[in-house]
Amino acid sequence: MSTLDAPRPARSGSAPGPTGLRARVARHPLTAFLVLVLVVGWPLVSVPALTAHGVLPGGALPDAPFTLALTLLVMLPAALWVTSVVDGRDAVRDLLRRAVQWRFAPGWWAAVLLALPLLTLALGVVSGRELRTGELLATLSSGVVSIVTSVLLVHLWEETVWAGFFQGRLERRHGFLAAAALTAVPFALVHLPLQFTGDLAVGPIATAIGALFVFGVLIRLMVGATVRGTAGSLLAAGLVHATFNAANNEGALVDDLLGGGQPTLFAITAAALFTAAALLVRRRPR
Repeated sequence: MSTLDAPRPARSGSAPGPTGLRARVARHPLTAFLVLVLVVGWPLVSVPALTAHGVLPGGALPDAPFTLALTLLVMLPAALWVTSVVDGRDAVRDLLRRAVQWRFAPGWWAAVLLALPLLTLALGVVSGRELRTGELLATLSSGVVSIVTSVLLVHLWEETVWAGFFQGRLERRHGFLAAAALTAVPFALVHLPLQFTGDLAVGPIATAIGALFVFGVLIRLMVGATVRGTAGSLLAAGLVHATFNAANNEGALVDDLLGGGQPTLFAITAAALFTAAALLVRRRPR
């Protein structure tokens, strides 16, 4: 039996269980999901790399439309279908309900919206970076619009898949840390073709792939801790993923505010501090 897939309990009553393909999906839901996503998704997100290096005609294409299509047209439908096969339509409705679950503690709202950008900025300033405030209002407005857009279009649905469907199933069987580590592998693999859009030299590619897996573990721990602290809200998971990107990515909010280069190291440190604090708060006696 696959490490990923928990055994399904026997169905009660006289109604026959699923047969054929549906029976195999019911026995191995996560494996079935990964097969669907990698077989369909990898060719899709490989298009930018293939056009960048002239394998496909038309010149280099941006990767954003392809990652969006991967999320909305491949991963989300696959997760919902597998959930329906394994657990029924009520489970699908519950998963989607968690994607709009906004009722969680005000402190958690403040944390998922503000903690990562503010911590990253603070770490950068303490290390000697310059805080650029010349066009503060415009920068903040642009950053907020970017975060909201990325949550609504990508990260909410991406975390419905990874945090709600995949990592949640693993956590029920293997526990928090193992679930985060196991989820980080396919989470990184899905994004692997995007690492080949630039320099194809062995050194840079190896570094990029290694960083992808490290980021995968960090993000899965951070998102998992957030879901635990917000009573299962996948909206919170999408928000914290988006604010991490706003703190880390080149040309994003924190990069625009902090001089001296992309703030990756500060963002990683901020995410580690956030995750540790989230887990401590979650375990604190009430």
